[in-house]
Amino acid sequence: MAKATKTIQHALSYQSTHATWFAEDQALYNRVVAFYFEVINAHEKLIELPNKHALTALEKLTHQTLDTPEPPFPLSEIADSIPAMFRRAAINAALGSARSFFAHLRKWKAKKAKAEAKGKKCGDRPPVAPRTWKKAVSFYAGMYKDRTETSVMLKVWTGVCWAWLKVRTLGREVEDGFELASPSLIRKGDTWWLHTPIEKTFTGPAKIAVQLTNTTTALCAIDLNMGDNLAVCTIQTVEGTILATTFITGGKRDNADRNASIVIGQRLIARFQEKPPTLVARQQEETKVSGAIISQDAKEDKRPSTSVFTRHGDRRGHGTAQREGRGMDTPSRSIPTQLRLLNE
Repeated sequence: MAKATKTIQHALSYQSTHATWFAEDQALYNRVVAFYFEVINAHEKLIELPNKHALTALEKLTHQTLDTPEPPFPLSEIADSIPAMFRRAAINAALGSARSFFAHLRKWKAKKAKAEAKGKKCGDRPPVAPRTWKKAVSFYAGMYKDRTETSVMLKVWTGVCWAWLKVRTLGREVEDGFELASPSLIRKGDTWWLHTPIEKTFTGPAKIAVQLTNTTTALCAIDLNMGDNLAVCTIQTVEGTILATTFITGGKRDNADRNASIVIGQRLIARFQEKPPTLVARQQEETKVSGAIISQDAKEDKRPSTSVFTRHGDRRGHGTAQREGRGMDTPSRSIPTQLRLLNE
């Protein structure tokens, strides 16, 4: 099964006071993300764990429970009574940033070591951890509810307490067959938007090698250009039959870009399977056959004539000049090199 994901954007309709709440909610979220990034920085091996195990480990290090009444890095120092889903969204955001940072750091260390081994200095500066955080707030299940095509309830930090806020959403509807994922609160200038990933699961197409074994398969090969023809698209079968060609912004049936689009498709076919000669190859072969004229056969059932009057093929045939008085299997220095076959 395959999955298609895209994002729909909805502008939010809200009161001016609510804009302040959104800003407070985002500020708290980024403080929590920064907090967890520092915890991960002190326990770098956490990024080697799968997300689920890393999240559990970080919660044990920071969240007070009956099993861990005094965690080493209490999240309560940042804020009290942070909802679990708010906390976990921040943890996942911090894990993503930490993995990216340490991956760049490892590459820099390897490059530095390689340069020093050659007695050189590494000209690149080492990566640094983020100094400011501007992550968008992700609303996991439990932080939003009652979503319809025109409204949604969001749980936000007002700066004083947690409160449920109903806002109107302005934007296109969700297409049929797609499922809503966790939305994010995005600030664009002075306006707040809700971005929601939507996912659709479907049966994925077979691999190219499998598709090209079906004689009914047609493929579209595209040649992109910088001239008058920005693109030339040619639809052809896997057997090399050209079905149609479309020129973007004009073109001509003998245009070089059209030929290039044909070759692109034929190369794809040749890469994955063995097929009969392509259209171009068949045309070239036919040209060779029709252009070659076989030398005239001997009229008499005798040994080949060595006379200077022996007829040879015309200028397209395969002919070798002979000297009088020499046998066919007797080499002669005066025999010129064999003529190459010319296709006109």
